[in-house]
Formats: sequence, structure tokens, C-alpha cells
Amino acid sequence: MKKAEKRLVCPITGEEARFYCRKPPGDYYIAERSGLIFVKDLPDVNEMVAYADNEYSNGLYKDYAQAAELKYATFERRIRLIENLGIRRGRLLDVGCACGFFLEAALTHGFDAWGVEFSRKAVALSRSDIQSRITLGDVNHLNHWNKDKFDVIVAFDIIEHTQSPLQFLANIRQILRPGGWLLLATPDTGHFLRYLMGRNWPMLQPMQHTFLFSKTAMHLALEKAGYEKIGVRNADKSLTLDYLMEQMRVHNPIIKRIYDALSGLLPRGIRKKSFAVNIGEMLAYAQRKPEATAL
Repeated sequence: MKKAEKRLVCPITGEEARFYCRKPPGDYYIAERSGLIFVKDLPDVNEMVAYADNEYSNGLYKDYAQAAELKYATFERRIRLIENLGIRRGRLLDVGCACGFFLEAALTHGFDAWGVEFSRKAVALSRSDIQSRITLGDVNHLNHWNKDKFDVIVAFDIIEHTQSPLQFLANIRQILRPGGWLLLATPDTGHFLRYLMGRNWPMLQPMQHTFLFSKTAMHLALEKAGYEKIGVRNADKSLTLDYLMEQMRVHNPIIKRIYDALSGLLPRGIRKKSFAVNIGEMLAYAQRKPEATAL
């Protein structure tokens, strides 16, 4: 007798999920009501680390490491948002800090900034005076910081890499001071590009992106993990045309080849000029609810 396939449900709402698409080496499922898209079989954390290290050496993450000025421009806007929430000084933790660019910006603004990152290659690419502020470790386990509470924690482009997003949010809450703020950025499954591009949407990366949220799913997850004063909005990033098209190289090579063929017709000033654009991501912020019970 054929064994029945395990029923897959949304970890946020409990609704049954359906098959969304095959994206080798994984299968993605979608929960229609919450908008959450998740990979059926989670990759091993060690495999994810090895994949990320390789990308920082030879792949798309290498482009990230070489685009410091663009990252600084994006992070300056995000620091202004933190300051508008009423936090202008204090202890700050960047979870999944990559090469430490946000730490540099936060230190410049007077924050006592620290980071945690699981890719040894990424940490090695950070500025030498920043490396001592970065702990090499898996962001699924933040126990190292339990005795050191933070006024603000940022987690940019990281919750989509976790093994359990609700537990991740709960762990962050435990190391926030009462009244502290969480600010995170992540892909948005409600963005029109997901519908337009289907299985070719660049955010579908099964060896890295395990859980992809809609704005609705993100709001529900933050509530469930013990946060209040939640805000979710579109996120923008500073990019250039050349950088954006280089990011298309793996997931949409046809678009990249067309751009390469035509880019010679564009003035260099246009190709290299930075601009702020939403490429399919959201920015969420929420305050720790002191009386909430940890998951």
C-alpha cells in the first residue's frame, strides 16, 4: 500500500499548503491565505553555510561584498527609520551582518553595534576593525547573547534563511530589552514580480531561502512571537543598472544577455548611477511586548 504523503501546513496559520513549484534541488509550497511560501525539505545548516561561503567567493554574494557604497546608501535610510522610532543611541545587534557594512554605518551614528554571521568568508571580507565586533555563528541559535540585552536588533535578508522563523523571532525577542525594537527586511511574496516571473522569481533559492513571507504573514508572525506596534511596508535598496543586471545572471540569464548586448548604447553615467528601488522586498519593524510569553 502506498504511504500517504505528509500533509504540509503553514507554520504561521496552520492552513494546508499546496505545491507551488519545483526549484532544484527543492520543492516550494504555498499557503494561499497567509501568502507564505516555504521549501518542503529544509536544507541542512552546514550545507547552507558551505553554499553561502562559495557565493561570497565566486557567486552573487561576491557582488554584494564589492558594492559597499550602495549598501551604505541603503543602510543610512534604515538608520534614519530607527532614529524615527525614538532610538538614537544604545546597543545594537545586526543578525546576519554579512560583511559588516551596517555595523560601520551604525557605529558612525553613535550606536554600540555588534553582529553575528554564519559565513566565515563574509566575516573575512569585513573591515579589520569591525571583525572583532562580529561573532561567527548560526543565527538559528542566539543563546550567546542571552546576558547582553539590546535596544535594537536588525535582521536584514535573514529570516528567509532560518529553519524556524517563529522560533527565530522569539529568540530575538528574548535578547531585546523591554521596549526594544526589531527591524527586518525580507522578500515579499505579494510583490507583482513574483506573479510576473513565476518559478523564475529570483527570491526562490531553495539552498538559502527556506521561508518567504507576504506582508500579511509577516504581521501575523510578529504578533504570534510577542511583538506589538508592528509596521510593514515596502523596502527599497540603492542599486545601479549594472549591479541589478549582474544579479540577474543566475536566475534570469536571458535578461542579463539582452542587457549586455544593449548596455553599450547607454552612457556609463546612467549604468553606474545609483537609485532607490523596491525589487520585491518588505521592511518590518516591531517593539518587544514585555508581558508576552516566549514561544
